[in-house]
Amino acid sequence: MLKSIIAFISAVIGGYIFAVLTYSQLNLSRLVDMGVTLSFGDRVTTALHDLLSMGSMYFLIMAVALLVAFLIAGLIVRWMPNLRMLGFVLAGAVGMFAMIMFFKVSMGTNPIAVTRTLVGFASQCLAGALAGFIYVKLSGRSSEQA
Repeated sequence: MLKSIIAFISAVIGGYIFAVLTYSQLNLSRLVDMGVTLSFGDRVTTALHDLLSMGSMYFLIMAVALLVAFLIAGLIVRWMPNLRMLGFVLAGAVGMFAMIMFFKVSMGTNPIAVTRTLVGFASQCLAGALAGFIYVKLSGRSSEQA
């Protein structure tokens, strides 16, 4: 149980870092498209700022979305243990997709601005998929043990 909790927390952290780093760099690429010159230091500073400032809200929202998705995946994978990796990777991506769509439909807004574009939307779903991958790798359960 403790191993699963640590794996989940690590997965959320890994997914969050990927989500925020892609968010930052996609937003900065728009500035570059407008002719703004950015140094590597500007990119690093912005990424660090976003990692720290988005944590209080986006990290928690991601954690809830991934928790629900992984709980559902865990139930499904019990009957199909050979699909454990695929199940959790897809659950992470679908969890992020569902979270973004929930905010878009219920509140008429995107949880983060970058999800207004297809690439930005896909990057956040990919962050969820990465979280699923991390969870499976760290939880240490093989398909034979599941």
